[in-house]
Amino acid sequence: MMKMPWKRLNSLIRPDHVGWLFAALGVALRLRQYAADRSLWKDEANLALNLVNRSFGGLTQPLDYEQGAPIGFLLIEKTILLVLGNKDYILRLFPLLCGLLALGLMVRIGPRYFGTAGLFAVLLFAISWPLIYYSSELKQYSSDAAFAVVLIYLALRCLEDNRRSIDFLLLGAVGLLAIWTSHPSIFVLAGVGLTLVLDELIHKAYRPLAWTLGVGVVWTAALGATYLVSLRYLAANTFLQNYWRHAFMPLPPWDHLDWFGKTYLLLLDAVLGFDTWDLTGLYSILVFVGVVSLFLRDRRIAAILSLPFGLALIAAALQKYPLDDRLMLFLVPSFLLLAAEGLGRIYLFLRKSTGTAAIVILGGIVLLTLWMPGQGGIQKFISPPMGNDIKPVLQYVAVNRSPNDVIYVEHGARPAFAYYQASYGFSTGQVVTGTDFNGKATFQGFSNAANRLKGNDRVWFIFTNVDCADCQGGGQGTFIQYLDQIGRQVHSVHAEGADAYLYDLNP
Repeated sequence: MMKMPWKRLNSLIRPDHVGWLFAALGVALRLRQYAADRSLWKDEANLALNLVNRSFGGLTQPLDYEQGAPIGFLLIEKTILLVLGNKDYILRLFPLLCGLLALGLMVRIGPRYFGTAGLFAVLLFAISWPLIYYSSELKQYSSDAAFAVVLIYLALRCLEDNRRSIDFLLLGAVGLLAIWTSHPSIFVLAGVGLTLVLDELIHKAYRPLAWTLGVGVVWTAALGATYLVSLRYLAANTFLQNYWRHAFMPLPPWDHLDWFGKTYLLLLDAVLGFDTWDLTGLYSILVFVGVVSLFLRDRRIAAILSLPFGLALIAAALQKYPLDDRLMLFLVPSFLLLAAEGLGRIYLFLRKSTGTAAIVILGGIVLLTLWMPGQGGIQKFISPPMGNDIKPVLQYVAVNRSPNDVIYVEHGARPAFAYYQASYGFSTGQVVTGTDFNGKATFQGFSNAANRLKGNDRVWFIFTNVDCADCQGGGQGTFIQYLDQIGRQVHSVHAEGADAYLYDLNP
């Protein structure tokens, strides 16, 4: 009897081997972005300043510069900083390791629990630009995704027939670490806990149930402690509440249905790195079919992957957790695994009527879904985005400045300049920093500062991330036009997202 095409494909290609090849591609993409060594941007620099200037105990208090991060993440970063040194690429090492760990575990999950279709999830996880980018950023989003993958993997092990006590102990220990190190991990843990308890009650597996309940008690106590130490301060931070207001579910929801469409696009942006409707329909079909298929095949796995979406939505409705692109990175593993399940189910359906043609149709679907993220990944591998790359600008100014030069640092560049200034010798000399109004620069503030610097024949103006509250058109362009009116430009240096201009303000 002739083997079916899908079985023949499986006999020729070992899914685990292909999965590790995809993982190797993901490793290369992450290391390429990490090795680009881009400068810390504003939020990263603000977090870095907290890490540099505070003790371990100080990191348990509300952070400066309107920053918020899990205590476990901060303590890990502080330890790495003290052991390996205060360098930006050192501070990004933990997010990189989290990204690599998540990639490796996706290989263990995909083919094992979703068959050959699981390779689709592994490949998309490997080339997802947001996952690549946040693996080289000093923020907690890479560890959010990593803990989600680890918890899913450990939970699936606890569902197997040959599960052991050590599996529950390991899940409990990692869950405990996750609560302190990743805020949204609580949604994954809640989904895992509910699923395991219901499964064990239905099957009257009282010994595993005792283990699960014990683990749940420990998790609940850890969550309470985390709230008292850290989360209550974040919840009371009016700046962060206002900043993320758009990402909370409006109530009543039926009066603001457009919010759900926008949030879904942001989820796709977290998955693939683009937020357009181009492939939304195709991905939506894959995920919808995947959810239905998985509930028919194994309700326990379906619940573990699906519940975090609903729990996060409830938290957003209660204004406890905002749903924005990078804050939904922890949902990416579940999204991709559900899409892979849908892809496999569609193949099984097509195979009944089209035979070998099912593989051709399936290949077309895969190519369509991979086109945009794959194309973007290639472009960014060749030319990695550098963001607000202030380091080349600071290097140029450091080499070309004279002892009596004045350095003016515009508001948006202040955090990065403050972090790098000692490395480039700006700890001495006259440095003037720009003012802001409600977090934004203003033309009035800039012009007043520039006027006070008149009479100096060498003033360097350093810009990144200019956000002007009262400028017509681009803020930086408006500022340069004003400088041209009151002085003469002598030199300039430009990098991606960062610029410096030397002006003679003593005509």
